[in-house]
Formats: sequence, C-alpha cells, structure tokens
Amino acid sequence: MSRENPFAKLDMASITANQTPTKPGYGMTGAAKTVVRSIEDMAENTKKLMEGEVIVDLDPGLIDVSFVADRLSDNGEEYQELLQAIRESGQTTPIFVRPSSTDAKRYMVVFGHRRLRVARELGVPIKAIVKKLDDITSAIVQGQENAARSNLSFIERAYFAQNLIAFGMTKETVRSSLAIDEAMLSKMLAVAEVVPASVITAVGASKKIGRDRWLSLRQLVLAPALSRAAVEYSESEEFRKLSESERFDALHDYLKRYKTKSAAKKPRAKVPVRDWTSTDRALNVAMNSKAKKVAIELTNVEARPFGEWLSSHMGRLYEEYKGSKAETNGD
Repeated sequence: MSRENPFAKLDMASITANQTPTKPGYGMTGAAKTVVRSIEDMAENTKKLMEGEVIVDLDPGLIDVSFVADRLSDNGEEYQELLQAIRESGQTTPIFVRPSSTDAKRYMVVFGHRRLRVARELGVPIKAIVKKLDDITSAIVQGQENAARSNLSFIERAYFAQNLIAFGMTKETVRSSLAIDEAMLSKMLAVAEVVPASVITAVGASKKIGRDRWLSLRQLVLAPALSRAAVEYSESEEFRKLSESERFDALHDYLKRYKTKSAAKKPRAKVPVRDWTSTDRALNVAMNSKAKKVAIELTNVEARPFGEWLSSHMGRLYEEYKGSKAETNGD
C-alpha cells in the first residue's frame, strides 16, 4: 500500500517573497494572515516533509551546499555529538535537497548541511528528500527550518540575511526566510555591514552572544581606528588560540581598552603663543590665547614697572580700545 505524499501537506503557495511571518506570540493582521503563521508552523511543515515514501539514498559527492551560506562554524560540540550519534545509530532524519539547476545529475542542499558533512566524513550514503524548488522558496525554507530548530546564533542569522541580500533577494524574502520583522532585519544588517567580514568569520558563531552585544561591538568599530584594531587583533595568534566561546568577549574588551588608551594618548591641541619684545630689549611679552581667556606674561627688567603702569592705565586703554572698534565699525 502506498503511503501518503509528504509534500501534499506543505503549503508552498503560502511561502512567497512578499510575505513576512510574525514572531510566535504576536498577533497578525491583514495580509500577514496568509503567511506561514509562526516558526512553530514551519516546524510542523518540516515534520510532514520527513514523513513519506520519497526518502532516497544519495551519494554525498553528488550534493552541493546551498547557494547561500548560513553558518560561520561547524566544528563545535553539537557537530561532534551529531557525528557520534550517526556513527553509532545511523541517520534517523533525512536532509532536504533540490535538483541542481546546472547539472541534472546533481543536487543542492536546502537544509541538512551538517548531516551531509557527517555522511561525507563517514563515507556513507545520505538519506534525503528531493523536491524541486526555485531559489526564493529554497532560501525561505532553509531559513525557516533553521529558525524552527533555533540552532543559528544572532550573527549567523545576520550573516545569512546579508548573503541573501548579496545574492539579490529582496528584504521581504529575507524577512520571510528568517521569520523576523523589518526592525530586526535592520539591526542584523547594521551589524553585518559594519563589522568587518574577516572579524565576523574569526569570531565565529558565538552561540551565547545576542543582538545587544553585537550592536555594542558595531558601535565600537564605527571608528575607523577601532575597525582596523579589530581586524588586526582577530588575526593575531593570541586571538586564534582562544576557544570560540571566548572570542567575542575578548575582542569586545580589547576594543574598549584600545579606545580608552587611544583617548589618553591623544595630544592636546597646542594653543598659539604670541611674543613681543621692546626695541630696547628691556621688556618681553608673551600672550597665550584661548577662546575666552588670554594669559599675558611680562619678563625682563621692565616687567614689574611696566606691569604696574599697565594696571594704573587699564581704564583709559580699554576706552581707547572700544573707541577703535567703533571707528572701525563706522567705516
């Protein structure tokens, strides 16, 4: 007896480029009601994909990675646990692939990159579900599957969003793919576009580092000097010896110290000093001028007597000064 086609229950028409799913727990109005209603709905659709008769064994060598990357690192504890589980018990959940658009004999991963990598490492065939999808639908399904599993960090999601934009996807498609609103997408792109790509790659997935910390790092590297310092430090041997879980905090703290140190070393602007010497060389005058302050220093043998004379004639001299300004303005 044939089993039910698992794709019959997947409402692909509801996954479109101009629809944006809402976050779990948020109310939906208008056109949003026609979208995949939440990340939980996508998870349920994914389960339906896994049930059926179209699971096939494929040669891992015939499968290419997705056209858009969504992970920054894959050598962590989770991957090693997955590798050990498949080695001991076999692959229990198939991956999802689409036929290649350039080679009829090849496929491209929609989701399941880590399982594919494990199969390659173990040298075994991989169980897969095959479905013909276009690029937009493929990107949306890939992103929503990751969202449903909650296994991408903030920076990986930002990285994925930036890669989709670079590939030519609209922001509406990106929001649908990641199940996020416009404000969150704006924050993600703000980080991915300002923090140097080499720094993001060096820091890695940073699973425990959320949006606010990445926005703080972004604010630091807005300064060109700190951006250069971030690149240099992320390439240092000291930084590369750190575990991935330590790297973000180490970089953030380094840049804060660098900023403080740079501010302390910044030389104060020199105040211009005007010098005057009498023709008989008996009096030297130095004037140190600021916006609302002028310091006058008198030196040499006539310094004291001239200073006393100046003080006694200050009123008359000031009136002469005011008169000269009035004459100038009159002209």
